[in-house]
Amino acid sequence: MPGGVAGSSPQHGPRFTEDGRAWGFSHDELGAAIAATNLAPRVAGTDATVAADTLVEQCWGDIGDNLRRLRTALPAPDHPDDGSTTPRALLYRIISGDPAGDHVVVSMLADTQQARDRGGLARIDTTLRWSDGDWRLRVPLGTPSLQTDMSRYILLARTP
Repeated sequence: MPGGVAGSSPQHGPRFTEDGRAWGFSHDELGAAIAATNLAPRVAGTDATVAADTLVEQCWGDIGDNLRRLRTALPAPDHPDDGSTTPRALLYRIISGDPAGDHVVVSMLADTQQARDRGGLARIDTTLRWSDGDWRLRVPLGTPSLQTDMSRYILLARTP
């Protein structure tokens, strides 16, 4: 999610965190939503080692292309974090699939100052697959978009 904020729950996960990674999500709606908020920022984050490990061990899809992009990416510009992409709240909605089944599409909304300034919330849809006892994220990730309608979304977490 924008700002690298991720949801967590003692019951729904992540049950394990180590070396910048997180895994052990429950096989239900909240587990899928929390997995989406944990895996997506790790794949798209600035820590290349965490991104590569997450891609190889916790993703499916075009992993090779994502790894090539990591190896050839130029360093990110050194911008101070002004907080404009840090969410005040995360919301989610299951838009396809069955969270107790093999595949699910989770739509996430992040209430960020940057998105609010543009008239909405930041939206990213993620596809997850249940495999080997945990959720795996499909890559590549889509591009975040602006969403103005929050109806049918459920509050996952507020941030301080």
